[in-house]
Amino acid sequence: MAVIAAKGLETRQYDAVNAFANSPLPTPILCHCAEGYGRFGYLLRVLMALYGLKTSPLLWYKHITRTLEDLGLHSVPDSNCLFVNDWLILIFYVDDIITAYAPKDQTLMDKFEADLLNKYEMRRMGEAEHFLGVRIVRDRPQRKLWLIQDSYIEKLAGKYNITVNINKVPKTPLPSTELVPFEGNATAQQIYGYQQRVGSINFSAVITRPDISKSVSILSEFLQNPSPTHIAAADRTLEYLVGTKYLAIEYNGNCEEKNIFVASSDSAFADDSATRHSSYGFCFSLFGGVIHYKAVKGSTVTTSSTEAELLALSMTAKDFVWWKRFFRDIRLDLDEEPTIHCDNQQTIRLLTKETPKLQTALKHVDIHQSWLRQEVQAGRIKVQWVPTAEMVADGFTKALPAQKHSDFIKLLNLVDIKDKL
Repeated sequence: MAVIAAKGLETRQYDAVNAFANSPLPTPILCHCAEGYGRFGYLLRVLMALYGLKTSPLLWYKHITRTLEDLGLHSVPDSNCLFVNDWLILIFYVDDIITAYAPKDQTLMDKFEADLLNKYEMRRMGEAEHFLGVRIVRDRPQRKLWLIQDSYIEKLAGKYNITVNINKVPKTPLPSTELVPFEGNATAQQIYGYQQRVGSINFSAVITRPDISKSVSILSEFLQNPSPTHIAAADRTLEYLVGTKYLAIEYNGNCEEKNIFVASSDSAFADDSATRHSSYGFCFSLFGGVIHYKAVKGSTVTTSSTEAELLALSMTAKDFVWWKRFFRDIRLDLDEEPTIHCDNQQTIRLLTKETPKLQTALKHVDIHQSWLRQEVQAGRIKVQWVPTAEMVADGFTKALPAQKHSDFIKLLNLVDIKDKL
């Protein structure tokens, strides 16, 4: 969507009718007739994949993949549902399909659409406005595009009976007090209700609401035995989500920033008081809007903040390399030197200077450090220092107080678009 906004691409959306039934079964199967349609001594011979068969999704995927390849597209490596050629980008999820193309290629698109509709029965949905529960809003003259899940969040409000006074919306997703494990035992009903809430919140957190990612990560630590305090915290996150349902990720094709693609990495050293594991977070932005982010708790103990920063940076760098390959495969030339932002000067010095090297007895930390030094000093990865106040990934490593959380939302470029709906 960031590329669509920046390049001013046109979109068309399709819905495949009875998608699985387009795929022939490798081996026909026999089944009884449906009740009321049976004939004594007769069975049905099923030739095509049906909904409910374990192999049907894979058979459909293989079938549509062959069709798209026959129509001149090829899949992007490591992105199995994304296909491209010199003028077209196509993405599908089961039976939902979106295509993106430049206005000058409309004739080519018309021919491609005719060939696709000749192969499958499909409903033409027009310009892409909703995809997998996400609303797509565009301002073509300004070359801006927003992704928002207001409809999904409204459903959550109804499902969990969340009502929020506009003047009393929580300023942060979680309270400032630390959540600790429950010493008692939650009932089966409490566990089920809590898991439902956290699971529902998580869908927004991983799609369009990076501002609650760390909150969901914290809440997920107590899925097996939530206390009343944890349940109240989950309800607070829901209240925050409902009260800010019009926040959307904004992509701006007229972005005047020097860096079109921005990566940030950060860690919170030994912030888990029980295990002394550190939290790690990263964020990738393209044309001003977030495209990929993560907030996770580490699985090992480090002995210094520099070691924690090295592990966070190594995790970020791996995805950074993947994104550079992805941009190459979809023929997106950023015309810049992609850089990872880090707010720890000592870590950057260890990677960029020829002599300094962190002396550590932790083999896994030393391996990550050696690989990062190799990539940085070879010029394949560039790391740049930014002050903590400008470090967007900081919000993925800890629950922030109200003012810092407000600044975090601005750094994420989440904007309220209620007046545009």
